[in-house]
Amino acid sequence: MNKVTILLPILFSMLFFIQCSTDSEVEAVEDADQQEQTDDDADSLDNDDGDTEGTSDDLNDDNGDNSNTDISLGLVANDLELHPMQDIDKPKYLQTIIDPSFGTTIRRISNADNGNVIKPIYSTIQAWNTDESYMILYDQSNGVHQLLDGMNYSFIKNLDDIQPDDIEQIYWDFDNPDIFFYVDGLTSDLIKYSIESGNKEIVINLAEISNCSGNIGSGNDVQMMSWDSDVIGFRCDNTVAYYYRISTSEVTQFEINDIEYSAPMPGPSGQTFYHSQTVFGVDGKSVRSLNESKTEHSCLGKLTDGTDAHFSIAFAEGPQGGCIGDIIAHDLTTGECFSVISQSQGYEYPQSGTHISAVSHKNPGWVAASMIGYDEDGQSLLDQELVLARVEKGNVKVYRIGHHRADEQEFDYWGEPHAVISPTGTRVLFGSDWSGEEDGNSVDSYVVELPAFQN
Repeated sequence: MNKVTILLPILFSMLFFIQCSTDSEVEAVEDADQQEQTDDDADSLDNDDGDTEGTSDDLNDDNGDNSNTDISLGLVANDLELHPMQDIDKPKYLQTIIDPSFGTTIRRISNADNGNVIKPIYSTIQAWNTDESYMILYDQSNGVHQLLDGMNYSFIKNLDDIQPDDIEQIYWDFDNPDIFFYVDGLTSDLIKYSIESGNKEIVINLAEISNCSGNIGSGNDVQMMSWDSDVIGFRCDNTVAYYYRISTSEVTQFEINDIEYSAPMPGPSGQTFYHSQTVFGVDGKSVRSLNESKTEHSCLGKLTDGTDAHFSIAFAEGPQGGCIGDIIAHDLTTGECFSVISQSQGYEYPQSGTHISAVSHKNPGWVAASMIGYDEDGQSLLDQELVLARVEKGNVKVYRIGHHRADEQEFDYWGEPHAVISPTGTRVLFGSDWSGEEDGNSVDSYVVELPAFQN
């Protein structure tokens, strides 16, 4: 037998051993990779299902700048077609329905007993804190504000340790998610309240700094503080009005003859103030008059370029003509006004029961509104509707996002929807007694979760 014949079996055995070893090592590596991927997937699911704080941070990181969030995602702009309201059962607590006319997701976030009311504070007051991890509703039946988780809407506690001068006068800090401000109804102290600790820090006593011996308050159609949480407007009885700037500890009196039971409210910049169709400056003096026939339901906010603006419904033309519609934008720095929703754009005469919310401070220029309408059956354009608008002069976009199914028939004022846009603009809160079989039984709070919202 030659050497080749002897060596061949040995070589084949060695090759078989090497191949088997290589296959085992590859399989081991692949198994490790698969296990690592499985672990990563499990971690991802854990974060998605249980880590509300992480979700809030993600939302804040993604949506904190208006350049990063396209709120119009999945929505139709400037649609004038009829989308009649259709009957649909009231969703169960914390469950959703798809609006049959507009295809948006609506979630019920409160659970009021029959005859009771749990609803937004008001359209001009931000319901969510700055990172949307908390939110506040008002339980009218029990006279207490409710604190909810801002992402999954679970009830946390009643805020029964605060007594604001008015139920609407609670102002979330625009930077610190743990803080809100309010004026104490008993002491007139401006309070800085911590959610985490429950601590109440007295910023200043507004009665003392203004030498007011009467009632301290904000008055009708109260607005948020300036968007740096630095400036608040207030009045002493119906005689004199002021603003206080926290950073400089300065109080400034406005030159106003008729207070009309309303204090001038600061624009987002803290450099402009609105009162009764008039813009005031930081010196408390009148700067310009707006082209408004009278003060209607309105909200202070910003245009897309960051300019302070006053958004209002107008049932009649202004003194200079024009500027009549469901939503009219007024530039507080120039006095110029232009239509957001009006007959000139193909809509109907301004709807009754319109309330505007322009407090999306992380996405300036976006506003929401709720319209009750005259027929209150949701069959005509904007009747019973919720809308969203991106307000850029010369390029206004309006998006109709649902029917709110609310009216004043059983609950008067408390039955109004009072839509509130979230800081990022990706959600819209509203109240409703829900037309249909359960119409008038109770008023609950609901949230339109827009396609751009990532929970």
